[in-house]
Amino acid sequence: MKKSPLLLLVCILLCSNLSFAQTFEKTTQWLSSQLNQLVKEDKSKSLKVNDKESIPTFNFKGCQMNMNIDAKSDNKDFNLGINMSWLLKDVQKVSYTREKEGGYELKLLVPADRMKMTMGFGHDNSLTGSFNLKDEDKGDSKTNFTLHTQNEDLVKQVVQKFEESVRTCRNSK
Repeated sequence: MKKSPLLLLVCILLCSNLSFAQTFEKTTQWLSSQLNQLVKEDKSKSLKVNDKESIPTFNFKGCQMNMNIDAKSDNKDFNLGINMSWLLKDVQKVSYTREKEGGYELKLLVPADRMKMTMGFGHDNSLTGSFNLKDEDKGDSKTNFTLHTQNEDLVKQVVQKFEESVRTCRNSK
């Protein structure tokens, strides 16, 4: 039985696409884990609602990055929920700077009109709204996260994996 070169090529492409997708998923899971750990470490810089701490959490759904903040008061009189999301293909630049205290700030340049925000507040987040931000001032297009680590190599790795993920999402259909 003669094997078709075309069939062999199709099999190779299918296997490489599956491997590529698995690598991308591992990369975004790693990024989620690192962001959730590094943004949480400094308790003094956390968002507080009615003196109750609320720390952002990060996750990826394919090429969409999500940041969620949930704050609930102890007496349940006031709750706040914010979800911000953007597509990785819309990230124009990934960089970092060293802060005076020795930590690092991760900077994502994303046009504000490419970010989506959902917000709910009140008892059980009963008042909700969803909107896109306006990109009237290009200077306000940065999303910055303080990473509480002294390990610059780790920060460089976060930037590298973000850049890889952005490239992957731009090249996908």
